[in-house]
Amino acid sequence: MEKGETIVEACKREVLEETGLEIDCTTILMVESAGGVWLRFVLTGKVIGGTLKTPAQANRESLQAKWVSNLDELSLRASDIIELIEKARSYVHARKTRDPTWHLDQLPSLRAYAHLLLRLVIVIKKKATNRVHILLSERTSWHLPTCQINPGKSFHSTLRKFMVDLFGAEVPTHKPHGLLSIEHDARDGKDGVCLTLLVSFRAPLEEVPIIGKCVWHEVSKELGDKLLQRVVSRNATFQFHVVK
Repeated sequence: MEKGETIVEACKREVLEETGLEIDCTTILMVESAGGVWLRFVLTGKVIGGTLKTPAQANRESLQAKWVSNLDELSLRASDIIELIEKARSYVHARKTRDPTWHLDQLPSLRAYAHLLLRLVIVIKKKATNRVHILLSERTSWHLPTCQINPGKSFHSTLRKFMVDLFGAEVPTHKPHGLLSIEHDARDGKDGVCLTLLVSFRAPLEEVPIIGKCVWHEVSKELGDKLLQRVVSRNATFQFHVVK
């Protein structure tokens, strides 16, 4: 990404420079992370114009572009894109068949941040009522728990430390599921990102003690059902892949 670009603007520019095609971005598909500061955003899009780049138009961005249906026809410099392509194919099929277990089209929200932030939507059920609750934190007002991502540590390390800060050293079994949203807007000079991650506890609310200024907040049945659907459906959130 170039300075001052949004994620969508960067995606459109890269596609145009490397393929000669103009696109409309349709959805975030996946976010990859290495260390605490390297992020790769994977988006899907639809061609709306341009012409496919030919060898005569080769430059430092790419030699040419062409449509392929069989990846075995190509000699790839890196195999990591194969998983991304297969993910995109699965998503396109899910949209065509209206598979309800997949997330809908959603692009990054435009909101500026000065740092890399991790926001958690932590879901749990109360045994006594069978109702869904989420964790809220209080400083000056109630909000979802949020921390700064440590640039010198892995994402898993940041998440683990934050969960310990919220629940103590003996954090009960929990599971990160994927991203609910990505927020970024570098147009005013800030180049931070806020990633909202869905996390669930297997144990009931009554068995998960909280430390610090946090409370469990009961959500409406409608919202609770939507959150549980995203918990049980692997593709209902945006995949967040930590590259080792």
